[in-house]
Amino acid sequence: MDNKEEVLKNICDLLKGHMHVSETPPSDIIGIDEVCEMTGLSKYTVYKKTSNKEIPFYKSTLSKRSVLRFLRPEIRTWMLRHRIGTVDEFLEQQDGVYNNK
Repeated sequence: MDNKEEVLKNICDLLKGHMHVSETPPSDIIGIDEVCEMTGLSKYTVYKKTSNKEIPFYKSTLSKRSVLRFLRPEIRTWMLRHRIGTVDEFLEQQDGVYNNK
């Protein structure tokens, strides 16, 4: 009986270890590859936007070469900031401008 209990304990430990890994949420700190996946932009474009300070980023200087890091929520906010209004919204805005004159 001890052998069966030991085998069951080992199986439970393995399952717990596997479940723990799969429950780990993705980090909010991401690299350039994930930014490219999120935005659909090429690495070249993302590097250019960081150089022009058009996209929020952080520069890690812990190693000899600097590494670009990004925060997932900041990239989402940055992406949503570039919303283009609808024709109806534009017309309503124009009506407001002309009615205030």
